[in-house]
Amino acid sequence: MSITDKRIIEFLDSFYSPINGELARLRQKCEDDNVPLILRETESYLNTFLKITKPKDILEIGTAYGYSACYFATACEDSHVTTIERAPHMYRNAVSNIEAMKLSDRINVRFGDANDILDSIIGDNSRDSDFDLIFIDAAKSHYREFFDRAEKLARPGASIVCDNMLIHGYLTGSTVDPGHRHRTSVKRMKEFLEYLNGRKDLTISLLSCGDGLSIVKLDD
Repeated sequence: MSITDKRIIEFLDSFYSPINGELARLRQKCEDDNVPLILRETESYLNTFLKITKPKDILEIGTAYGYSACYFATACEDSHVTTIERAPHMYRNAVSNIEAMKLSDRINVRFGDANDILDSIIGDNSRDSDFDLIFIDAAKSHYREFFDRAEKLARPGASIVCDNMLIHGYLTGSTVDPGHRHRTSVKRMKEFLEYLNGRKDLTISLLSCGDGLSIVKLDD
């Protein structure tokens, strides 16, 4: 859910253009099944961001149906994507969707708990390289844990992008959290933002794009 005024969203989305028909159909499938995916305005921003940064090795935490993994692989033609998903239903759909788009040779979907898999990658001394883009879009209450591990897997000068940072606006109190169901996520996300803001060795931007997007640039 975007935190931006509905009229502004509709105006911005009128300029949105999918990269290709396959991604457009996969987006529609996700929306029909109420599966979370990057919003159109977020994707439009990332189009420019990816053209500037040109990542080759991408790590994604939170696959869902595989839309963003397919988007990254399509937008960055020479890239390889590793993506992690812990929900069996999501994992199966992601694998199927990636195969249908003929991207299985460039997208590696790993099934399991993200922290466990990240720890295994960190401990793998035989891995060829680290990542120059890491995209975090998973359990909001665990962003700090994901970020700490992502840093260990990032190349110098890499970018770590976190989606849904404002949690439907609950983080600012601009929208009401019914029954305080997201209380823990909101508390931990605030703590994570305070942590990032206190890291003077990082270059950080927090944007109101979509549901809130943070861009962290590591030192070269």
